Amino acid sequence: MLKNFLVVAWRNIVRHKGNSFIHIFGLGVGICACMAIWAITHYELSFDKFHPDGDRIYRLVSEFKEASGDTAHWGELPEPAVGELRKALTGLEAVAQFHNINPMIAIPALHGQLKKIPSVEGDVYNDIVLAEPQYFDIFSYHWLAGNAASLREPFHVVISAKEAERYFGSQDWANILGRTIVYDDSIRTTVTGIVEGFDQITDFQFKDFISYATARAAGLTQNLQLDDWGNFNTSSETFVKLDNGVSPTRIEAELKTAMSPHLAQMVGTAKDAYYRVRLQPLADLHYSSLYEKDYGSMADMKTLYKLMGVAAFILILASINFINLSTAQSLRRSKEIGVRKVLGSRRIGLVAQFMTETILLALAALLLSLLLLRPLLGLFPDFVPAGLVVNVIDPATIGFALLVVLLAAILSGLYPAVVLASIQPAQTLKGQGGSPRNWGSRLGKGLVVFQFTISAVFIISAIVIGDQMHYMLHRDMGFSRDAVIRMDVQEDAPYAKRRLLADRLRALPGVGQVSMDYSSPVLHGWWRTHIEYLPAAFKGDVDVRAADTNYLSMYGLKLLAGRNYFPSDTMREIVINELFARQLGYRRPQDAVGHTVPMWSKNPMIAGVVANFNARSLQYGYNPLVIIPRIESETGYSVKLHTRGLTAAQVQQTIAAIGKDWVDAFPEEPFRYQWMDEYIAKLYASETKTASLINLAMIITIVVSGMGLFGLAALAAGRRTKEIGIRKVLGAGLVDITMLVSRDFVLLVGIALVIASPVAWYFLHDWLQNYVFRVSIGWWVFGLAAVLAVGVAVLTVGFHAVRAGMANPVKSLRAE
Repeated sequence: MLKNFLVVAWRNIVRHKGNSFIHIFGLGVGICACMAIWAITHYELSFDKFHPDGDRIYRLVSEFKEASGDTAHWGELPEPAVGELRKALTGLEAVAQFHNINPMIAIPALHGQLKKIPSVEGDVYNDIVLAEPQYFDIFSYHWLAGNAASLREPFHVVISAKEAERYFGSQDWANILGRTIVYDDSIRTTVTGIVEGFDQITDFQFKDFISYATARAAGLTQNLQLDDWGNFNTSSETFVKLDNGVSPTRIEAELKTAMSPHLAQMVGTAKDAYYRVRLQPLADLHYSSLYEKDYGSMADMKTLYKLMGVAAFILILASINFINLSTAQSLRRSKEIGVRKVLGSRRIGLVAQFMTETILLALAALLLSLLLLRPLLGLFPDFVPAGLVVNVIDPATIGFALLVVLLAAILSGLYPAVVLASIQPAQTLKGQGGSPRNWGSRLGKGLVVFQFTISAVFIISAIVIGDQMHYMLHRDMGFSRDAVIRMDVQEDAPYAKRRLLADRLRALPGVGQVSMDYSSPVLHGWWRTHIEYLPAAFKGDVDVRAADTNYLSMYGLKLLAGRNYFPSDTMREIVINELFARQLGYRRPQDAVGHTVPMWSKNPMIAGVVANFNARSLQYGYNPLVIIPRIESETGYSVKLHTRGLTAAQVQQTIAAIGKDWVDAFPEEPFRYQWMDEYIAKLYASETKTASLINLAMIITIVVSGMGLFGLAALAAGRRTKEIGIRKVLGAGLVDITMLVSRDFVLLVGIALVIASPVAWYFLHDWLQNYVFRVSIGWWVFGLAAVLAVGVAVLTVGFHAVRAGMANPVKSLRAE
């Protein structure tokens, strides 16, 4: 019986090659999309699932109220907090703090020379940390040599086996113990331990663990501000492991009590000041964008959910194609079904026959999807995590693939099989057909409408999101960013060397202006300070930018009142933005000039007021902001290049000259630069992924829906062969025949557009509310979407319509 099912199924697939191709290709695209998205989500959802007692490990994070009234969430505590918490908290098995750093590395070689260790190209991890020994009580490593207790002493370091081999070219762990590693030319450490790094999927890819005690012993206290309760450093994190049976809620209550004496130092003395320490589960670390981290990667759960939703929709659309084409073919197979029933076939046997055919098609679609999987992932690198390796013979991948095939076969084949098996044999053998036209026709039309409704939603979404992306990337942000590149140097580089490089860069013929600064006007992270200005009862956080006197002119910041601050080694004068001046109680910018503002135990004078500019993504509004001279923070360079009238090659020559001067000044640091436009584009990484996802979904849904419509149009034209022949004999032209065949399908697409437009508007309007600066959804969006959707339908159906219209009517009238 099974052999007969397989033979008949294969013959039917081969006999109807066109429809079989549409079945296989449409379903293959759907399965491929599911496989690709499964590979991505399976990888992202596997992070840090292997740690023993992972359910008892938490990161301590901060939650507090900003001056604007919004709640801020930071992934760190004030630096001195850990010592206090160890005394105050109970129910903890371990508490550990670590601090990400990015030093230069050197190994002492023969004759006292230092062998520089280059950074690993493309390494996405900030993988060197100052760590307390308790870190290894929370996270379990396999020790190859030494132990964690050695990290209690300063100038000790534990390294991973991989780094030990890279540094010393050996796997003789015993002889590597006691060797020296020099960080930043001055911090000489002794290797006291070697651990096996994690092979599993994890964010904790740290390779060098320098003892936390080294920070004080090496004089890093000022840079790291280890004793400042007001310092929230994004590079510093604290983890705890709870005792068995201890509730996180209980620990959070104890944390509130322990931190309350330091509230004023952290968030000020306002009556409504609010600060609380929360426990973030380890399982949430990789996925929560609420709290930032300086290492590893971050998965956007919203994007993952969107990916899974897109995969589900694409698989459903592919299955709808299968259902529509199979039921539309029922008339062709009605005689076969009638004969089988007369010869004794039962309904369950007929269902099994057609399901066998469906499963064969689904398996063929699976093979096609496996061939398309890697090319598809290669086309969309923004969605592919850095460590993802797709193995098509992996048991988990094969298991998921077979599950998808089974699901696709059930979705696609069960209904058509039941419909075909219900055909009455008496009618088919009398030549009266037998396809349940009303039932199948209504459902088929409904499914076509559903298909194009989804496609239309994606088309409208792609247009609106693309428009918003273009607006964000090209809107005037209040400063000049054309032909500007940025570079950063190590924070502990001597100021004299930094200043000398700036002077040399200004002397280059292709360079217009150079500013020494901490960042561009746009800062990816945060640098804020708390200011209390009693005359205006202002108490709140203010954004900070540190730069020399060239900053305002270099970036074209518009002075509304006053002047730029004069060069100074200390913060005697500052420049503020218009919003901050207004919040300080001054109606006009010029009224703020000459007044002093308390800041960091000083009272610098307001020298000038600049127009507001976007210091963050356009998702947010303006923030109060202050620009200060602070030479210890001017560790970056903004360089404006001459580009007018120059070729790309000439501009690259200027950049090469900048690189040469950089290497002369800082030979131990690689020359890296970034265009400001690229820097700003990174602000919208999530939006870029969303736009790419919607575009991908739009393309796939249009292709899948178009192929389904193509097959249905072919069957519809075939069914109306005699009618078309009679109409041509009676004088109907090519345009009339084309309109006749296309009319019903275009009407269905029109209905889909009517349904899709309000649905798309609702979700897109809600999405745009996340942005302070945004586009509006104009009528033209829906008009353009209608043109695209109807155009796809007309082109798809039109091929068969024109073909039917050009056929010889004599042959049409002879058709069975």
